Amino acid sequence: MAQPSPYTPGEISRGVPGRGDLIAEFEERLSLLVDLQRLVGRIHVAHGERGIGKTSLLRAYQRIAERRDVLCIWVTAGERTGLIAQLLREIRRETTTWPRSAAASVGKLLDSLTVTVGVPGVASVTKSGGAAEERADLEARELEEVLRAVLKNRDRVPALILFVDEIQTADADGIRTLAYAWQHLQAEGPDLPAAVFAAGLSNAPEHISGAVTFSERFAYRPLEMLSTGAQVSALTEPALALGVSWTPSALSTAAELAAGYPYALQLVGDSAWAAAGRPDPGGVVLDEHVDRARRLVDRDMGALFAARWSSTTPSEKAFLGALAWLQEGESGVERSALAGARGVSTTGISTVRSQLLEKGLIQTEGRGRVRITPIPGFVEFIRDQGENPHG
Repeated sequence: MAQPSPYTPGEISRGVPGRGDLIAEFEERLSLLVDLQRLVGRIHVAHGERGIGKTSLLRAYQRIAERRDVLCIWVTAGERTGLIAQLLREIRRETTTWPRSAAASVGKLLDSLTVTVGVPGVASVTKSGGAAEERADLEARELEEVLRAVLKNRDRVPALILFVDEIQTADADGIRTLAYAWQHLQAEGPDLPAAVFAAGLSNAPEHISGAVTFSERFAYRPLEMLSTGAQVSALTEPALALGVSWTPSALSTAAELAAGYPYALQLVGDSAWAAAGRPDPGGVVLDEHVDRARRLVDRDMGALFAARWSSTTPSEKAFLGALAWLQEGESGVERSALAGARGVSTTGISTVRSQLLEKGLIQTEGRGRVRITPIPGFVEFIRDQGENPHG
């Protein structure tokens, strides 16, 4: 009977090969939380382009934490209610299953907060029942109060981790509240076993710094392309679990084709698996299977590029076109050079630059420099959309 593919293009992967250093760092922080009952004082943010494995890494952290009975609160930022309202909602959902007295204690505190929506996309939370019913951002002190109530019974909850995915879409007020809460806890609650781990696009550090000035409160961890060894592990380990192997030359060709990009690697694995006839235990993935997979991978990556290209405005397309032709190798392009190529001032490209950063199509590369996100084949795709504007 044919075996389903163990590869998951476009889905959350359970394995995170090549991220051993980050997993080890998380496990060390987890020991600080659970074993020493201490606060993790910096908010950790993993960031990189789409398809690099940010969410898979965050989910791996969650699985590791849950094995130690840590209460994990997960939100995907970007809802119009705001980040803090999302966190409070998930805390309520997780605690309603507790024994009645414990659940009532946390619920009563949450009920004292009235969540409303004022300016679209910005959550406001105020104490109910008082003369001051005006909308205001949830103060960091109130968030701290909720966290302390959740962690009051350490027998039930030895530690708490807030997971925030897509943090680059979080509202500035929510980021600011979260940052201030952790700043207060560093000084006043070092024995509160709580932590925040987040993930976002390459522009996440820039988005966060626009909301708070003290960036030293955040620990940024950029995600790089996978090494050849990590790619080999990502292909062989799921296959071996099903009794299937790859030849060394097939692995080498697959790694070269994917060029370290996790999404492309999952496409290669999935397509080669299909080309091999969804092998039974004892089967082998060969060079010929990877060669037959190449056409399917090129098709799917082309569809991905076309979808991203179609989501851009004419001015964004012009910006990307100029950048693609100016960019050489992995080095970024100075803002002044890009503005000169467009025939505008540096301020004239700021809006488009910000829009493309938010879409994850470009990323900063050192001070004042930007580059196309390093997805294999994307620069060439953009160049193929028009002639070289620089001659």
